Amino acid sequence: MKKMNDPLSFKRVLRSIIVKNKKMTIFMVLILIFSLITCNYYEKERKNDIFNKLAINFKEVKAIEYGTPNYDPMDLIDNVPKGEIISYTEDVDTNSIGPKEVSFVVKEEDVYKVVNVEVEVVDTKKPDIEIQEDNIEIEEGNELNINDNIKQVFDQVDGDLDYKEDNTDDDYEYYTVTTDLNTEVAGNYEVNIKAVDKNGNVSEKKFSVNVVPKPVIEDTTNNPVSDVNNNVSSSVDTSSVVNAAKSFIGYNYTYGGASPETGFDCSGFVHYIYGLFGKNIGRSTTDIIYDGVGISKDSMQPGDIILWDTSFGNTPSHASLYVGNDTMIHAANSNDGVIYSSVSNWEMYAGRIVSIRRI
Repeated sequence: MKKMNDPLSFKRVLRSIIVKNKKMTIFMVLILIFSLITCNYYEKERKNDIFNKLAINFKEVKAIEYGTPNYDPMDLIDNVPKGEIISYTEDVDTNSIGPKEVSFVVKEEDVYKVVNVEVEVVDTKKPDIEIQEDNIEIEEGNELNINDNIKQVFDQVDGDLDYKEDNTDDDYEYYTVTTDLNTEVAGNYEVNIKAVDKNGNVSEKKFSVNVVPKPVIEDTTNNPVSDVNNNVSSSVDTSSVVNAAKSFIGYNYTYGGASPETGFDCSGFVHYIYGLFGKNIGRSTTDIIYDGVGISKDSMQPGDIILWDTSFGNTPSHASLYVGNDTMIHAANSNDGVIYSSVSNWEMYAGRIVSIRRI
């Protein structure tokens, strides 16, 4: 046996120790690696388990009405069985129809999950059509602007719809009017208004126009009524009548209107002005022709009522107030409203005087 102080013997012992320690080190490293792998596996399994259980139950109905302001996506949620919602898509564009994706972030412990849900923005509301009257009656030969009976055509989200005379099936955001109305022929006519909004919803509304036969009035040289008396005086202060008429210059024309609040049509304007002075004259031109006394054109004075036939016949279809100097005030039409006009110009281009009445 060799002694320890033998160099060869010492080297053998040292080598043996190193080999043993190296094996131990490798063993410990392997144990550590195994432990890390095991821990990582179980940590991953823990997170996967939590992640898979994170959930949101949504309501069955997932539709939003077009144009809904400040829509809250939390209204889509029925309940959250696992986890807590910490954020979500707040800005949902409801100004265009179609599918929209909303994202919610759910958290439990240190695990996060994004849950997406698709909602549909739908437009179920048809355009609104408002009219003045369901039934209109006019005399044969009188003019009628159909659009004067339409108050408003609008979409609740996009606002007013514009009138369009010609349209195709591919057009949107408009309204149109169709009718076989002929004001020259007595009868009952139907007017149909069709409105189409931005998203293709369609509304329709109808009203009727009854064109009644015009009365036959005996024709004379100057006036169709035989009680002409140029010497009769007016029963009211005509200067006050003229001043009252002037005060309404610029007011709107409204078919069937007879007050400042509603606007005026031609006979409604004359009826209203004389009503201010206690005179209850006829409401229509064919009634006014029998009010007061007939006056010849040469004897016409301010305050007299001029009755016109705008079809150049014998039936009155328009009324105006003479204010002097070849000038009259009248509710002319829907474009001009209450205005001044030249009597001689109207005789030349617009109509024929069938009677002048002094009240």
